[in-house]
Amino acid sequence: MKMSALLVSAIALAFVAAGPAQAGGDAAAGKTLAKKCSTCHGANGEGKKKNPPLAGMEEGAFIQAMADYKSGAKENKSMKRYATKLSDEDVANLAAYYHSLK
Repeated sequence: MKMSALLVSAIALAFVAAGPAQAGGDAAAGKTLAKKCSTCHGANGEGKKKNPPLAGMEEGAFIQAMADYKSGAKENKSMKRYATKLSDEDVANLAAYYHSLK
């Protein structure tokens, strides 16, 4: 019986510890990276001309869009060039930053 309680506690602790890692990237780090994006997407991710807004975008949608640019599933030469230079951590950080903007 004690073993079961210990096992349940260990599993619960593992879920709590895993929570922040699943929650997303570091928005402060993403803000630094976003300086390169601001030329086309605006200083606050509001979008400029034909370039879409990124402010408030769901993290998962941002991450998927960047993966699609990297793979070529979404065609845009400029975005492919920028996206392929970003690590998964960079993309997660950018996603967290843009999601934090209203």
